[in-house]
Order: sequence, then C-alpha cells, then structure tokens
Amino acid sequence: MPKAGISYGPRIKAPDYDQIVEAATTSVMQTFGVKRPEDFVGKRPEDLLVKASEIVRQADAEMALHIDERDEALAHLWFYDPRLGLARTAGLSTMGYRGAIARVIYGDKKHALPDVQSNEELAKIGKALKVKRVKDPEAQLLRAAPIVRAARTRRELAVRFMQEAVLALSRKPYDWKPEKIAEHAGVERELIYKQRATAAKRHGLA
Repeated sequence: MPKAGISYGPRIKAPDYDQIVEAATTSVMQTFGVKRPEDFVGKRPEDLLVKASEIVRQADAEMALHIDERDEALAHLWFYDPRLGLARTAGLSTMGYRGAIARVIYGDKKHALPDVQSNEELAKIGKALKVKRVKDPEAQLLRAAPIVRAARTRRELAVRFMQEAVLALSRKPYDWKPEKIAEHAGVERELIYKQRATAAKRHGLA
C-alpha cells in the first residue's frame, strides 16, 4: 500500500495470470495425455512418475533462469522507481512480492525491507545495499514474471501427480521400495519418502 512521503510512478499493467495459469495447467495435462484429473484412472503410475519428475526438472530449470531477472526488476522498481501494485504485476501475493525483493537483496526472503519516508532515502539505501539498477525494469519484469509463474504452476501440479504416483507404487500390487522409485524417477531417495508421506496424509493414510 502507498506510504506517506513516497511518490509513485504509473502502475504497470499486470499480465493475465489467470490465462497463464490455465495454459500451464493444460500443458501439464497434455503431457500426461489426459483432459481431466479423473482420466488418470488406469494410467500406469510408473509412467506418470517419470513424466511428472521431468516436468518438475524442466520447471526448476526455467525458474532458475528467470527468477533473479524478475526479482532484480522488482527491487529496482521498489528502491529507485517506486510503483504501486507491483505484487499484482509480478503475479505474487504482497508477502510473496516483498519476500522476492528481500531474497535477491539479502539472500533471505523473510528479511524485512527498509522502512523509509522519501524517494531520496529509498534510492540512497538501495545504493548502499548495492541493489542492481536495471536498464528497463518494466520490460524485464513483464518478460520474466509470467515465465516464472507458468513454471511454478506446472511444477506444483506435477509434484502433486508425482506424489500420487509414488504412493501408488509403494502399495499393492506394486510394493516398490523407495530406492526403486527414486531410481526410476531419477531423484534422491529422501524426496520419495517426503512425497509418499504427503500423499498418504492427503488420503488419510498417515
């Protein structure tokens, strides 16, 4: 929300994140060859596991490439060119947006942002913190934020399906051990334990 003593430039129109999320969700479902969640009945969990883990890896790679671009643009706009509605523009909650700025500046998303009363003081603190100046922060934010949001959407959905596949493979008629599931998915065994526990809790089996 606006702060007394801070002047703000024009709002940056937010991308259509509802459409971005819908398209990302459709992309995941198409990868699995289904249109609705109930279509997963009859699908082989070992195949779903492999596809889900690949979606997660691809999404992680995309986020790693673009999340700093998004957050550096946000930090520039917060310190050097204040705007209202940056959380909406970035497709984040207010807490998520402040955490994104804190992460890229302090390396800790829970770190509090400076509480200041003027644009001059904001810019001075930004310089002292060595906040990167971005040549065209609006364009960078509008380019990177939708990519990160889409990748995160795909990841979250794929993780849920991966958890379901892990649980199915852990039970009859498969009875796969965590080591075998982890090897099949190409992930660490500890992740399989966590995913199995999450899925079991979701189904009231924990």
